[in-house]
Amino acid sequence: MPQPRSFVRNLVPTLLFMLLCGIVGPIFLVMGLVVPEDEPGSGWLLPTGIGITVLDVVIALAIANRRTHSQQRMYQLRTRGRRARGRVLSFEQTGVRINDQPMLVIRLMIEGGDITPFEAQVRSVVPDIHIPLLHAGELPILIDPETDEWEIDWDAAKPVAPVGLRKPADDRPAAERLAELDDLLRRDLVSRDEYDAARARILDEL
Repeated sequence: MPQPRSFVRNLVPTLLFMLLCGIVGPIFLVMGLVVPEDEPGSGWLLPTGIGITVLDVVIALAIANRRTHSQQRMYQLRTRGRRARGRVLSFEQTGVRINDQPMLVIRLMIEGGDITPFEAQVRSVVPDIHIPLLHAGELPILIDPETDEWEIDWDAAKPVAPVGLRKPADDRPAAERLAELDDLLRRDLVSRDEYDAARARILDEL
């Protein structure tokens, strides 16, 4: 597993992004330095520019520090942690969205192996693409047996189709499904590879 990024490597792009988003701060700062002090109505430029720029830097430092800590924590869990599973007891919206992704409160029962089952709760920003995993009811967990620190290992979770997009089970007899598949191939509506794969799946269910 690659080493986590250093604080500086996390800080640089974050700081550049914050300065870009709050570019009025550096603009006011530069204008406050180049505009003569006796210019009417220019006295507010420098302090306002300094204030906005400092705020951008402080926010970037906080984000980079949190990101670095999270990456280091996940690295330690991946290198020395144990695998466990988390049964989803409940999850609910907080009404907060960060980068257009919802923050949820998730309650889990963590268990597996020689781990004594325990209930835990986490407040986490969950990308929309991961919401179906919560409906599936179980999440992969990494846990440090020495400190009991844990994280949801989203990368190891099996992809699940969104609830509204899951295909209902096909309960028709295999012979009927095979006949339909033959007809689709005959009408050139599926490729030979698709036909072979679908036929193999139907036969495997017998």
